[in-house]
This record gives sequence, C-alpha cells and structure tokens, in this order.
Amino acid sequence: MSLLKRVLTTGLVGAALVVGLARDTSAARQTATSGVVSVDDGTIQSRIAASLKKSATLAPRDIDVDVKHGTVTLTGSVRDAIEKSRAGRLANVSGVTSVINRLTIDPKIDRSKIDAAGEKTKAGLTKAADATVNVAKKTKEAVQKGVGKSEQGVGKAADKTSDAVGKVGDKMSDTSVTTRVKADLSGEQLLRDSAIDVDTTNHVVTLRGTVASDAVKARAEEIARSADGVTRVVNLIVVRER
Repeated sequence: MSLLKRVLTTGLVGAALVVGLARDTSAARQTATSGVVSVDDGTIQSRIAASLKKSATLAPRDIDVDVKHGTVTLTGSVRDAIEKSRAGRLANVSGVTSVINRLTIDPKIDRSKIDAAGEKTKAGLTKAADATVNVAKKTKEAVQKGVGKSEQGVGKAADKTSDAVGKVGDKMSDTSVTTRVKADLSGEQLLRDSAIDVDTTNHVVTLRGTVASDAVKARAEEIARSADGVTRVVNLIVVRER
C-alpha cells in the first residue's frame, strides 16, 4: 500500500512537471511573438526613413514610405534598378513582414531636378532683372525731373545774369561813349583851349562848358554827334562874352 502511494505520488509529480514545462514553453513563444508585434508601424516607418536618408545615393530621392500591419510599400522615383533594389533592402528592417517595392525608374531624374532648379533660378533672375529695370526707370524719371528743375533754375539764373549783364553793358556803353566823345573833343585843334564837360545817359550826350564862339560850340556838338553809340546830343555849352 505504501508502495502504491509512492508510485502515484511520483506520477503526479511528473505530470505536474510536464504541465509546467509546457506552460513555460507556451509563455516563451507568446513572449517572442509579442516581441515581434510590439514594433508598431510608425516606428518601422521612422527606421526606414532614417536608413534611406543615410544612403548617399537615395537621400536625394523623393521616396514615400507607407507601413501597414508590418507591410512596407515604397513609392517614388529612383535613377536605376540598383537604387530601387537598395531601397528595398534598406526597407527590410526589424518588424517588417514584407516589402512592396513600387519605385519607378527615371534615368533623367537628376537632369529633371537640375532643369527645375535652373527654371527657378531663371525665374528669380528675371524677377530681379525686372525689379532692377523698374528701379532704373524710377531713377531715370527722378533724374529727368531733377534735371528739368535744374534746367529751369539755370534758365532763370541765366536770364537774371543776362539782364544784369545788359544793365552793366548799358552802363559801360555810356561810359565808353563819354570817353570816346572826350577823346574826339580833345583831338580837335579848335577846342583845345575850351573846357567842355561830357555826360552820357542812355546814349544821350550832354555837353556843358564855356567856349569862345558859336562856331566852337557848334563844332563841339558836331564832334559829339558823330561819335559811335551817340543817339542824341544836348548842347548846353555857353559862349563867353567878349
């Protein structure tokens, strides 16, 4: 009886051990499975994007990464099959169940980007040139207005100067006439002993003084009238009484 109990006890213990081992194995499997599932789609997408950015050849490409339930879908354009294959390999990170590579191959992708950049640069230069032309036009208009005003100012100044010169010229002309008449009178033999004063205003010569005879008076007037610049002679010469 005691032996039977021992056998039963041993059997029960063995069965418990087997059940416990089975439970531990199942838990381990569940833990391993849950470890794979725990990598969410957002984390997978971030890892793939980081891997693509680290690649010198794929970083310039516009590759869109979409992850759904561990399945990765790649869309966009690459230059050749080598870049497409490399992108597929980089997308196969931890937690990915499958990769759908829908990248299209465009051998002219780099040229297209250069052309696009060139167009943008050209457009920028055109805008800059237009702005420069507008500034130049405004500057030209301002300069023209300034020059116009300056010309008007110069014209007015010239007119004033001309008027002033004209007035000075008139004074100088009267002075010149007086000088000329005096010189002509002093050169006349008949008038050498006479004291005749000459005054000129607006080219009108006035003679004053005293002479010995009417003939001398008339001769003085004649000489004054014949001088250049004289328009009229006022003869106020007095004849001395004998």
